[in-house]
Amino acid sequence: MLSGFGGVVMVGLMIGNLELDALTSTVFVIATVVFLGSFIFVSQTNDMIGALKSLLPKKKNRTPLPGPDEPL
Repeated sequence: MLSGFGGVVMVGLMIGNLELDALTSTVFVIATVVFLGSFIFVSQTNDMIGALKSLLPKKKNRTPLPGPDEPL
């Protein structure tokens, strides 16, 4: 909130009874942006389809995978 103190305007953040000064609020906002940005980065670089295709047999080898009683 804005509050005048000796002619100087201080900008901070109030959440309920918790009052954060400008520096703490800035650090809090930067940490939040980095944290949420990491989720966006992981979701864009995650190649789940490629990972699943690597588990399937190659196109030239169309035989089914062996069962639990059969040798590899």
